[in-house]
Amino acid sequence: MGSKAKCLLCLLMTLLILVGCGAQGTLDNPTTAPDSSGAALDSQELSKTEQALAEIVKLGTSPDDNYRVWYEIFVYSYCDSNGDGIGDFNGLTSKLDELETLGVNGIWLMPIHPSVSYHKYNVSDYYAIDPAYGTMEDFENFIAECEKRDIHVIIDLVVNHSGSEHPWFKEAVSYLRTLPAGARPDPTECKYVDYYNFVQAEHAPAGYRSVTGASGWFYEGRFTHEMPDLNLMSDAVRAEIKDIMSFWLDKGVAGFRLDAAKEFYTGDNVRNIEVLRWIQETAVSLKPDCYLVAEVWDTQATITSLYTSGIISIFNFPFGDNEGRIVKTLQGAGRETAVSKYATSLEKSHATFKEANPNYIDAPFMTNHDVGRVAGFVGRIPEKTKMAGAMNIFMSGSVFIYYGEEIGMITGAMDDPSYRAPMYWNAARDNGTTQPPPGCTLPKEYPFGSLDEQREDDASIYNYYRQAVAIRQALPVISHGDTTCETALNVGCISAQRKTWNDEQCIILMNVDKVAAEVDLSAYSDWHVAAKLSADGNEITMEGNVLSMPAFGIVVLLPNG
Repeated sequence: MGSKAKCLLCLLMTLLILVGCGAQGTLDNPTTAPDSSGAALDSQELSKTEQALAEIVKLGTSPDDNYRVWYEIFVYSYCDSNGDGIGDFNGLTSKLDELETLGVNGIWLMPIHPSVSYHKYNVSDYYAIDPAYGTMEDFENFIAECEKRDIHVIIDLVVNHSGSEHPWFKEAVSYLRTLPAGARPDPTECKYVDYYNFVQAEHAPAGYRSVTGASGWFYEGRFTHEMPDLNLMSDAVRAEIKDIMSFWLDKGVAGFRLDAAKEFYTGDNVRNIEVLRWIQETAVSLKPDCYLVAEVWDTQATITSLYTSGIISIFNFPFGDNEGRIVKTLQGAGRETAVSKYATSLEKSHATFKEANPNYIDAPFMTNHDVGRVAGFVGRIPEKTKMAGAMNIFMSGSVFIYYGEEIGMITGAMDDPSYRAPMYWNAARDNGTTQPPPGCTLPKEYPFGSLDEQREDDASIYNYYRQAVAIRQALPVISHGDTTCETALNVGCISAQRKTWNDEQCIILMNVDKVAAEVDLSAYSDWHVAAKLSADGNEITMEGNVLSMPAFGIVVLLPNG
């Protein structure tokens, strides 16, 4: 980053902190006391601040545009434009300014293709838009509006299986029904019989389901009977997948999320690695910067092994969800070992994945459409909800935020439909609010209020997220940096990590506890505080070389000069 960018960064962070919740002033030098005047910016100055945010993001040097803040959206539950109760692309397009304000520059869409299910993970046509979501023209307009805002879009590529209503499967089943007992299927008579994993047996093997009307024939369907697994070793299937990717890349998508990647060949990582390698190589042959992120809901060891395929990103499940390291660290607040291990686990995760694939881009997340909500994980405590979000946002790589996490949404029940509840735009539940998907249980109330309510509250989860995202976007070293534990500062309830990228460095200090803490920065006189976040509204201050951090406070240090 050049000197001009650094000057703008200093100005930007000063402005950002002044308007943030509770974090007043800026510390240009560890030995300088902060400005405690509490001066507020008027609306005109705030507008200039947001302009400065946009400018500093542009000035940051990034070797790969795929290091982004991605926002996962279930179109069905996001925004309804025509009053039918189901979200659609016109509704989503109308909310792009909201997403730009939040600071995200990437969108991941759950499946958008025609399907017999509400969630659409059993695809009936890979080349179309589900009519409930609108038309192809609506989608193309959405992509065009995203391009105007430098927002990249990836879509779910569901090729572990198709839907049972897909013409490929229906034709294959119809053909099997015509075969005499004991006859073998002939792909020259029906090419689609080779698209799926059919077997003839006396009893169904594990993971296989009976083909209705074709006695003795079974098909692999690991998830449900409506999701027949595709034969990914078939050249014809691979040709279809390549055509599908090409079609949507030509429409302007930036890449794909690979659903159920470890189930391509359940329990067979050798084959899974081969399939992932083929998909990655095929994708970049179609679009050199095509971004792929694979769903591998498994251990760090399994994820590491699949990174040897060359796949660019795999979701970092060991850090996300209720059992992940972020939530476990927050649940262990007050226990020194639980806190100190967080930075060392970041270092280990980074080193392990990078050894398997030197070009990997981590894909951290807190929640998605298959799990509960962060606020529920941490007991609906606002400070912990904020902190969990920031811990995710400050991880290296391409960070993912599930819609509604930026306002602390909760679930009404622990099931898939409830995880995919309507975005809570306003208390009246109008102005684009969708109807709950089938089977969804809404909470009786949302503890932190709607987006409209939080937008006007400086201390809200929403405005905290905006600040966290802004800091990440303003400092590319946060997203791009190699992560190591800063041992000298990683003590007590302080989790400390250093990030290094090219000639840039930063140190991130997190007070992962519910009580205030002090940090001695005597050995860091050549560093200064560039940014800080307060979850509870109390100030982060400095007296001499001692930095005082409130509960769940965060400070980012940069080298002087």
